[in-house]
Amino acid sequence: MLHLTVDAPGTAASATNMLLEELLRAARVDIRHAPATLPDGAKSGAGMAMSELLLNGAVPAAVAAAVASVVTAFVQRGSARKVVIKSGDDSITVQGGDARTQRTLVEDWLRKHGSPEVEG
Repeated sequence: MLHLTVDAPGTAASATNMLLEELLRAARVDIRHAPATLPDGAKSGAGMAMSELLLNGAVPAAVAAAVASVVTAFVQRGSARKVVIKSGDDSITVQGGDARTQRTLVEDWLRKHGSPEVEG
């Protein structure tokens, strides 16, 4: 399972929803909002920003390429946007920079981290 965290100052909830819709439409992946985790004593409410998504299942090469393209384009369209993709203790941050380089790096990272390890 991969975790995608969206950092978009002031618009994290709407930006997260936008990324979710784009990934569903363009990459056709099994992705959803992560369950909200609240600090002790915090109250849940409509004002909470959902900023984390969960991508389930294996990420074959074609899907990795599609996800990398969507995430890179999403970040490029918003000057202050950043997306962090995590798998266990490993992560990659997509923020600014050359779109082609970012897409290649994300695609390679997803190929390495997006499939369950097969014991042989």
